[in-house]
Amino acid sequence: MASIEPTLRELARAIEPTAAQKDAASRSYNHLRTLIDRRVFGERIVDCYLSGSYRRNTAISPIRDIDVIFVIDPRCWPAAMLGFADKPNPSTVLKSFARVLRDEYKTSSTFSQARSLRLELAHVHIDCVPAVEIPGSDIVWIGSRRDDSWTKSSPKRHHAALTAANAANDKLLVPLVKLLKRWNSGLPGTAHVRSFVVETLAVTLFSQVRMCSLEDGTMLFFDFVASFDGQADHEWPSKYGVAMDFWTGTVVPDSAGTGLNVAAGVDSGRRSSFIQRAVQSRDRLKKAIGAQSNKTAVEHVLEAFRWGQ
Repeated sequence: MASIEPTLRELARAIEPTAAQKDAASRSYNHLRTLIDRRVFGERIVDCYLSGSYRRNTAISPIRDIDVIFVIDPRCWPAAMLGFADKPNPSTVLKSFARVLRDEYKTSSTFSQARSLRLELAHVHIDCVPAVEIPGSDIVWIGSRRDDSWTKSSPKRHHAALTAANAANDKLLVPLVKLLKRWNSGLPGTAHVRSFVVETLAVTLFSQVRMCSLEDGTMLFFDFVASFDGQADHEWPSKYGVAMDFWTGTVVPDSAGTGLNVAAGVDSGRRSSFIQRAVQSRDRLKKAIGAQSNKTAVEHVLEAFRWGQ
């Protein structure tokens, strides 16, 4: 029997963002804040903070983007200012951000997305996400320009949930999430899901189940996913609010407790392919653990994570 723990830890270190990448992302964020603050537009901003995988330390190398939440004062936009609504139209807010960023970053590209404005710098992309706070709460409204609607979210709760689950699992959850994100990114286009879905699924599972090693964690995660197609090796007494079936669809509850489904939009074909890939990776890891030589074990692990493919 071979131990694949050293190999998994080595792979986790290989995808860890470098200090230089982290420093560059931090400098870009601080520079953006400085530019916003020095303009009159900055008076419309109530608060500003990092969110997303970079903030939660679950980003893998290279750091391609960082998310920044800009909590705005809704009264500084016409609809709320004139009393017609308690919040302005998200599309109007995003246009305001676009004007400011295009003025400050004349040589960089900016693109409007559904819920953010993307600033494309040479080394990193910054997604600027306007939000409206809910007083007395760590939940905010995030707007969508597609239908000018606002949806509840809580980047701070996402971070807190990940931090708590990571601490409860001897700080193994963060490297495990990075390995799972790397695995997911290597799946065929018909099988991979948003990385946040994978992270939330892992946080949900390991908030209830404990792992004792990365080997244990990867096997448990893949087996849990396999259970939704009746291919689990273990008895799972609960699905922890997760669903992956014909009748319910694909459901991964928001770890922030907003009641949202972060896996909304994952259709049956993608769900089925995702599950089958998890089954294949679990079985490949089982072969690695049962291998007679370390060399063979490493080969099986690399195949399980589609490393180098």
